[in-house]
Amino acid sequence: MILKRLDKHRRYFLSALPLLFSPSVWAAELRKQVFLIVESNTTNTPQIPFNPVFQQCVAYVEKELQLQFEYRRYPWTRLLQNLNEGEGLAFGLSKTKERALTLHFSIPAFGTFIWLVVRSDQVFPFSRIADLQGKTVSMIRGSTYGDEFDKARAELLVIEDDVYSLPSRLKKLLSKRTDVMLFSHHDPDPRKVEAMLNKTMPEIAPDTPMPPGVTFKVLDHYLFVDYIHFAILASEDKGIIEQINKAIRKGQQDGSLPAVNIPKK
Repeated sequence: MILKRLDKHRRYFLSALPLLFSPSVWAAELRKQVFLIVESNTTNTPQIPFNPVFQQCVAYVEKELQLQFEYRRYPWTRLLQNLNEGEGLAFGLSKTKERALTLHFSIPAFGTFIWLVVRSDQVFPFSRIADLQGKTVSMIRGSTYGDEFDKARAELLVIEDDVYSLPSRLKKLLSKRTDVMLFSHHDPDPRKVEAMLNKTMPEIAPDTPMPPGVTFKVLDHYLFVDYIHFAILASEDKGIIEQINKAIRKGQQDGSLPAVNIPKK
């Protein structure tokens, strides 16, 4: 009698094994994907850029596509070079005519504002690019802000190409090595961006006290609205951009991702 019961339980266990190891019970193994993002080349501490929307988009796409991103962090110039050599998928890029010649871009994942940051004792009126003439403008090396800005950069502006390091760029602004810092942020309220920078400075650069009576000031008018995309070398796209587009549309429709809805100036 005992042997019959044991045999019965044995048959039940063996019949259940296919269910235990089926995809419906165990999650499918995640696909690995080389993932390129920009980061300062002055630190050995890998971190995703301080941008909650950036992090939200990356995590959502990774989950929806059942991917496991293998992060590789580079300064802008090297990231673009490696991307065009087919190293992997990148995120954080704006789309230009030149880049579109070799890369496949997703639809915009979100929009970000390019704000102008100055010392509070060096505020000036700004409403158009020409107002920057004669100013030393700090921008991240390899970045671009549209055809109009690129033309002005060649003809009117004094550009200080910087690495992707917020502490370094803010220190240059405080020491008056630059007059204006171009800063990308998703928040449409310049006062909130301003408050964030003034709060963050003592945390990221405790060795650099603010001059007496001086704070960072964000000018009221943003320079440009930059739409952020995923991108991959066109010849390496085996359908991943189409999959990302579907995920972004789904997320923006159900509220998992912020809608790309940029107010007009």
